[in-house]
Amino acid sequence: MAHLFVDLNPSTHYWDKRSGLSRDEWFERLQNSKTLYVGNLSFYTSEDQIYELFSKTGEVVKVTMGLNRFKKSPCGFCFVEFPSHAEAAQAVSILNTIMLDDRIIRVDWDAGVEDGRQFGRGQSGDQWRDDFRDDFDPARGGQGRGLLKSLDDQSGRQIYVGKRDFASRASEGAGNRFQRGGKGWGDKRRRSDGDEGQDASGGGFFKKARND
Repeated sequence: MAHLFVDLNPSTHYWDKRSGLSRDEWFERLQNSKTLYVGNLSFYTSEDQIYELFSKTGEVVKVTMGLNRFKKSPCGFCFVEFPSHAEAAQAVSILNTIMLDDRIIRVDWDAGVEDGRQFGRGQSGDQWRDDFRDDFDPARGGQGRGLLKSLDDQSGRQIYVGKRDFASRASEGAGNRFQRGGKGWGDKRRRSDGDEGQDASGGGFFKKARND
């Protein structure tokens, strides 16, 4: 019977700093939240598919699809709201890390959807993860934008080159602030988009990115 047990206590470490909530307020809301964040979706996964899947664990009140900020097209995440915290907890327990459209999806707690959080926050309008990756993923819009670049003279360090002011600061020696795991990354950091926030542990920019 152990497999039927559902832990109602959210264990996520993710905090969306741009939600307007302090870290304490964010995690306090999670204790009674009815809303889940779903990440690492294919851009081609439909709202109907999300409803169908999550309805298997309980009544779904609302699905809010994550959209490209400019094109208003799906960009690989969504929010799912249930009538109760218990039903949301059951969905996390059952559906986190299952396969949907040949992708392992991430189902995580969220403090609730406010207007604007349904849009990707990357420079391209999609999620930051797709701006930063440099691989080819047909289900996530094709080629990544590769906006994280390694520093030739500093092994293991990377800078964000999506905006001119970042590149200028790096050339002036300020790039160290944006090294992976450095102070600057911890200040800026899932699954956010919906994908941008602060790791509750105070770690690096992508240490806990919800795999979105």
